[in-house]
Amino acid sequence: MKRIVTAFKSPLCAALAGIFASTVMVAPAMAQEREKVTIAIGTDVLDASQANNTSLPIYTKCWENAGLDVTLQPTNSTTAMQAVLTGQADMVNMGPAAAIIARTKGAPLKAVYLNMRHNFQFPVVLDSSPIKTLSDFKGKTIGVISYGAQMVQIFKGMLSEAGVNPDKDVTFVETGSGAQAVTALSRGRVDIWGTWDSQIATAENMGLKLRRFSSPFADKLNFGGSYFVRDDMITKRPKTIEKVLRCVAMGSVSVLANPQGALKAHWKIFPLTKPSSVDEATAIKQGLHLIQTRGEFLKLEPGVKWGEIPISAVANMVAFMKANNVIQTSPKLEDLYTNQFIAGINNFDTAKVVAAAKALPQ
Repeated sequence: MKRIVTAFKSPLCAALAGIFASTVMVAPAMAQEREKVTIAIGTDVLDASQANNTSLPIYTKCWENAGLDVTLQPTNSTTAMQAVLTGQADMVNMGPAAAIIARTKGAPLKAVYLNMRHNFQFPVVLDSSPIKTLSDFKGKTIGVISYGAQMVQIFKGMLSEAGVNPDKDVTFVETGSGAQAVTALSRGRVDIWGTWDSQIATAENMGLKLRRFSSPFADKLNFGGSYFVRDDMITKRPKTIEKVLRCVAMGSVSVLANPQGALKAHWKIFPLTKPSSVDEATAIKQGLHLIQTRGEFLKLEPGVKWGEIPISAVANMVAFMKANNVIQTSPKLEDLYTNQFIAGINNFDTAKVVAAAKALPQ
């Protein structure tokens, strides 16, 4: 049985499904006997920065050995979240803002694993741009992957802090991701590009020099990209959640222990993500820039376990969103997340994972 990446009735994702269907490893015939799990991912870009939570659990057969038959479905955050809420997917990996908004409206969605441990989404400009401060954004156009992406909420909050009305003083436009978004910025179709760490690294690999912006409160936003599930999955399939996310945690250990090995493994699973227009040394250099950039956001704080969600991180995000009128009510923090699976997720031998990571292809 071939493991394929499918889509949620989206033309872009349909195209991606065709690409990835030909690149993902072939699973054994026993796959139909394993438990099926569908993971929606709130980006259509499965580059090397996603190795910890996509290619490595596949390459190492972690999910397979745990008795799981995992399907990955890359799309945008809004579509990914809706897929979980409507039962088309079991889990979603995305930023928390959209989930918090949905929860305030009664959606039964809760975070179970913190993957990105800092704010990783930033507005950037070309280094040659006359825009020097957030106040300079007034009257400008900001390109974002989609209107429903978490970054839009973060950027609106940053602008409000700087005295810029995000609903009147700037214009948000959808530019998608990847090369088309870079082109929109470099050719002046947008003044500012709203994006995330690995996309910035990709643009830098293309030779662009960029400057990124943040704000005091945005710097405190350490509730980054997370895995969310419906409340009923927490009740009915707790062991499944642990198995899926234990492999993600082990993937994170592997990426940090051996970035180049993780890069090579990623290319074996998704060969079309390897640059074809440059020589091998350049391809490795660019890929490592992606992985190492993402690694800075995956690293654990001292004394913290993989996936653990600090209540302060949740509180900071809620306060940020409420202060900037993204939400009007303060939801109960315990309704937004749970750490009940963290012990089970971390039930693995780190030393053995590191040793296995060292043996990844070089």
